[in-house]
Amino acid sequence: MDPEPPELTYGTYNGFAYMPAMPGIAYRVLFQLLGTQEPGGRWLGTEEDLAQALRVHRSLAGRGLQALIHARFVERQTKGVYLLNPMISGGRTVAEHLEGIGDLEDESRLDVDDYQERYDEAVELAELEKKAKRLGRTKTPSDPAAEKASGGDSADVLQLSAARRRTRRKS
Repeated sequence: MDPEPPELTYGTYNGFAYMPAMPGIAYRVLFQLLGTQEPGGRWLGTEEDLAQALRVHRSLAGRGLQALIHARFVERQTKGVYLLNPMISGGRTVAEHLEGIGDLEDESRLDVDDYQERYDEAVELAELEKKAKRLGRTKTPSDPAAEKASGGDSADVLQLSAARRRTRRKS
């Protein structure tokens, strides 16, 4: 039997008014985290724990969790320890909850007009970093817009694609 989730007495959820368009699994992961968080928004568990709770593959749960991190709904503190953004997390008291929101840095706030753009930039940067890693580079681009404008590494990608299509010689 699953343990009872901690009791939360207060939360504000106006941060959801600014929710970006994310993959569907992100919403399922978010609801699971919201329903099982500790007061203050701390969630203890792994991608495997999420996958089991949602009855999905671990990689799918990880994809949802990553989308929430890009959206700043969730922050990974250490392996297996995540913290929900105070603007959507629950607390024991009104004061505790409002204190968490008051301590937020501007870049962590969810109630900003360019929220979708910030999310899209975070996703784009992560994709560029993954692409660079796949190509064996150690340096990642610091500005996705500049990378796009300069043409980036499209020639490298084309060369890699062409190399994969070549037939191997038989010995």
